[in-house]
Amino acid sequence: MSEECKGRSWVRPINGRVVRSVATVWSLLVCLLPAAVANGQGIAAKYARDAGIANDPDVILAEMFEDSVSAVASRWTQTENTAGMSLSTDRPAASGGARSLLITSVGGSNSGGYLYKNLGAGHDQVFLRYYVKYAGTGTYHHSGGWLGGFNPATNWPQGGAAIKPSGTDRFTIGPEPTDANRRFDFYTYWMDMRVSPDGVNYWGNTFLRNSNPIVPADQWMCVEVMVKMNSPTSESNGEMALWIDGNQVIHLREGGPSGNWLVNMFTPAANGTPFEGFRWRATEALKLNWLWLKHYTTADPSGFVGRMWWDHVVLARKYIGPINTAPTDTVPPSPPTQLRPLT
Repeated sequence: MSEECKGRSWVRPINGRVVRSVATVWSLLVCLLPAAVANGQGIAAKYARDAGIANDPDVILAEMFEDSVSAVASRWTQTENTAGMSLSTDRPAASGGARSLLITSVGGSNSGGYLYKNLGAGHDQVFLRYYVKYAGTGTYHHSGGWLGGFNPATNWPQGGAAIKPSGTDRFTIGPEPTDANRRFDFYTYWMDMRVSPDGVNYWGNTFLRNSNPIVPADQWMCVEVMVKMNSPTSESNGEMALWIDGNQVIHLREGGPSGNWLVNMFTPAANGTPFEGFRWRATEALKLNWLWLKHYTTADPSGFVGRMWWDHVVLARKYIGPINTAPTDTVPPSPPTQLRPLT
């Protein structure tokens, strides 16, 4: 994305409705066109409606939720509240499947549920793509496709809220709605994170305060996150990027984008200081080695049923991209018709 495009707010809610001006839409198209063209080269471009994508050599994990809750749970290392999970016929329009996973919460009874996967030896760079739908009613506390690293790798999620990682123990990336308006952002812990406004606790740092992507209510969205580890461990050349519905929202890396820190919140701005990059780790033993699909809420009234849908989860070593309904590299063009001789 060009420097003049960074930091713009493309979507603004007015009285609960999303409003885009003609100028805003045109600017969005101009700024995102290069990224959109590049994004079309992802792994998903080779597989119509994701059929067969699990067999791609660059895919680490693929979960389509097409059999049963018990079968799904058996493929994950640790689960929480499978009784609150069910298979739903509500699915993304581009899906070639018949089902998605619905995770529910019940106010006063439980806080939701999750699927957690220990990825073993781990990776130095991964791309996580998933489709998710957030309900328009209810609240979301920590609800998204989280990923990160624990040293050593474990078979269950670890704690550490409000505690700054050491660089040898853990790091966490949580793309999710971060407030009651469903503003989407990263909720991130790592060894060089900034302290919270109270000057004592280290709560997750955020990075998208001015671009302000809003999670649509009761609509499927495609989320993709890239995380690249720093190497060597003394450097801050780690990276993190986000795409929503195939459009790159941000790419945080050493030297860009420019912006400003306000305690633990980074705001991209053309006249700011270049982003310093991520020093995710101080030891090679710490790698990307877990994935956590979670619906967690604590603020709903007693008896209220909260809902969150998941589908087409893919973890890979390369960019994946949204579901492709007609991959051009596998479907030959139709022969020309109505040819006329040259005169």
